[in-house]
Amino acid sequence: MSDFSNLSVKLENIPDFKSIELTPIHPKFRRILSIRYSIALILSALVLSTLIYYVSLPLWSYSLMIFVTLTIFVLIYLEFFEGFPNRKFGIRELDIIYQIGFLVKKETIVPFNRIQHIEVTQSLLLRKFNLYSLLIYTAGESSGDLKIAGLDHHTAQKIKSKVLQEIEDE
Repeated sequence: MSDFSNLSVKLENIPDFKSIELTPIHPKFRRILSIRYSIALILSALVLSTLIYYVSLPLWSYSLMIFVTLTIFVLIYLEFFEGFPNRKFGIRELDIIYQIGFLVKKETIVPFNRIQHIEVTQSLLLRKFNLYSLLIYTAGESSGDLKIAGLDHHTAQKIKSKVLQEIEDE
C-alpha cells in the first residue's frame, strides 16, 4: 500500500493570478456584439408583434410579455456592452486566462497540460470584421472549454502556437 499525502497549502503561498496584465479583446468585436444584439432585438420585436396581432390575450399579458422582453434586453445590453472592457485574456507559463462579464463575472483558467486540441475559427460575421475565435478543448468535453472571440489573426495564431509549443514540450 502506498503512502498517501495531501498536505494543506497556506493561502499566502498561493500565487495571485490577477497580478498578470490581461490583454483586452479587439475593439471591433464590440460592433459584432451590436449586430448580434440588434438582430435578436428585431426578431423579438417581430415575434411580439405577431403575437399581439394574431393571438387574442388579455391586455395585461401583452404588457407582461413586453416588460419581460425589455428587461431581458436591458440585462443583455449591460452584460455585453458595459462588460466589454472586462473581456480580457492572458498567457502565463503554465496556463491561459480569460475573463468576461459585468453582471456575472467569470474567470476561466485552463492549464496547458489539460489542453487536448485548439482551433482558430472565423464565422461569417467575424470574417466581415477580419476577427477570429480561439477554441480550446480539454479532456471530457464535446464543445470547446474556452472560447475567446474577437482576436485579430496574428494574436489568435500566436496564442495557438504558444499553446501547441507548451503541449509538445510536456
